[in-house]
Amino acid sequence: MNAAHLITTARDALTTRSIHERAVHTLTVTTTHDPTTHTLTYDSENVTVRHDDGTRVYVDLTNTEFAEDLDALAEDRLARSGSLGPLTLRLGPGPATPPPIELGARARLFILSIHARAAAHRPGLTVNQVLDLTTLAYEANDIARHDNTRPLPRLDPYGHRAAAHELPFPDEANAPFLIQTARLAVRTMSHNMQPRPLAVEVPAGHFGDTPAWLLHQATTRFRDGATNHEPRYNTPALRAVLQSLAAVRTPAAGDWLSLYLTDPPANTTDCPLDADPIPEGAPVHATMPGAVITGEQVRRIADLLAADEYVIQLRATGTWHLPHHDEPGILTRRQLAATLRRARDHSRPGTIRFSRDSDGTVYVSDTAQAARYLPTTLLPDHRDGHCPGCHAPYATLGEGPCDLAA
Repeated sequence: MNAAHLITTARDALTTRSIHERAVHTLTVTTTHDPTTHTLTYDSENVTVRHDDGTRVYVDLTNTEFAEDLDALAEDRLARSGSLGPLTLRLGPGPATPPPIELGARARLFILSIHARAAAHRPGLTVNQVLDLTTLAYEANDIARHDNTRPLPRLDPYGHRAAAHELPFPDEANAPFLIQTARLAVRTMSHNMQPRPLAVEVPAGHFGDTPAWLLHQATTRFRDGATNHEPRYNTPALRAVLQSLAAVRTPAAGDWLSLYLTDPPANTTDCPLDADPIPEGAPVHATMPGAVITGEQVRRIADLLAADEYVIQLRATGTWHLPHHDEPGILTRRQLAATLRRARDHSRPGTIRFSRDSDGTVYVSDTAQAARYLPTTLLPDHRDGHCPGCHAPYATLGEGPCDLAA
């Protein structure tokens, strides 16, 4: 039973139930004891449905094809592994910018400890500055780890100390900040590792019945493709950050959170063609920015394309390149829509990903190759019939790559 089929039957089942007009983001099915077979099975009578606006309802999906598929899936998993855990499916992409989550006192202190510890590694600090930052990191971490029955001290002094060192101490956080904090944590914990890891990859799962990132099952990936399981990352501070992230952006079956230790290369030209949000050494498929575009949305992709024309860039050797001069370098909105639909139709299910960044750039990758499409409105000096890289007219150019563009 593959996830794509379950998602389809789940959507069909929800159309037969009244759950208002709000878009559904994810649903979670927990387990229950079947009194007839005396075994665990999925509870299709109490399915948790999460909407894009963060609200949730419980829906009865018994007597549907989805319920029958869940029974078959439960039997298969019990036969293969002898265990059965909750299941969370992603039915829609969710909001492009999920609202921030309010942080508790312990989460705030853990976040402060991560940023303070990372700041202590900045070059050029005096011995006293390193000592102050290290003391703040360990003190905040130690207090945050206290048992819940012990009262937390007033947080104001930590706010003042954070401000003095220009460190974040927020009372709420969005997904990008939490992901960046998690990356900062694994980067700091890896600073003395040889060879240096490329990324720490965390699978989605559940703690109890709650969707979560399973840090204790994280995989460390290296540049040569080797992997191992490194227990050093399973810390209370990083667990707290990922718990907050799961509350903002619900993990679903098959999801992986890739925390890359590298940063995207700096854009020294301020030209959008040279901008690269992909971390060094990372695949586009796993790190493409912006809001995910679902396969269903690709059917109506023209509705999401705001520009009239788009510049093509292809991914090769870790950088973005314009097509050769004798190949199409500009697509109209209609041509791009047709290109994306063909890419979806000609790929194996689950292998291709699409996203749209906040500036309107569209990314696509099927793990083997990647491309992006930038609105020509991002290039104020672009002229029709001219190469967006060297600005020469196509009519006077021959074959071969553009030597003046990334």
